[in-house]
Amino acid sequence: MAAAKKAVLITHGGDGPQNADHASKTLAQLGYELDWRMPDQGMALPEIDDSIAITVIYGGGKPTDEKDWHTDQYPWLSAEISFAKNCVAVGIPTVGFCLGGQIIAHGLGSVIGPNPEGRAEFGYYTLTPTEAGKDLLPNHFRVTQAHYHGFSAPDGATILAGTDAFPCQAFALGETTYGFQFHPECSWQNFRRWQDKAQSLYAHAGSQTREKQDQLAGEAHPAQAKWLEQFLDRLVGPA
Repeated sequence: MAAAKKAVLITHGGDGPQNADHASKTLAQLGYELDWRMPDQGMALPEIDDSIAITVIYGGGKPTDEKDWHTDQYPWLSAEISFAKNCVAVGIPTVGFCLGGQIIAHGLGSVIGPNPEGRAEFGYYTLTPTEAGKDLLPNHFRVTQAHYHGFSAPDGATILAGTDAFPCQAFALGETTYGFQFHPECSWQNFRRWQDKAQSLYAHAGSQTREKQDQLAGEAHPAQAKWLEQFLDRLVGPA
């Protein structure tokens, strides 16, 4: 058997190695080979084998509606859902951020959809850990958010944290599968890019103003980066 040494990183919207994030940086520092995949750009996903130590699925702007999860409009989406589901089934640590968390959740039977009151989260929001999540997530933990859809927890999963608008912000299934609605991987540099790119999110109820975001960024980014480093080190350890 080959030793597990590869981190499969699945991105959307053309993002990849050029947009440094804290997850890929941490996994590289732990000694893993980074295998970047962009299925929405026509790239195939790898074969699932013993070389894969962890799969990380990043966020992105699509799909925009629950019905899109059940159509052929996004063929890459079905491929990612199947890949994530198979990784989970064979015990490969699998982590998703925002859309990535939704992809994992959907593959495990969850419902994906908008906040019933039409609210969004765009900026930096404080998580409330559940009793089960207190060992993983600190109190008063402010994290990056950029979404107006969320997920329910899959059957058998444990909800780890929520916010007022989205009660399932994090779930765990066993000890190797995690779905996060928030973006601990996001750097301040990347979020500034999102501020320019995702102007429409500012119009949603619940989104913070750009001024408010800029005020909170200095606290949020270092704290979530440190937390993510510790989380990934605990999840997979050095290569």
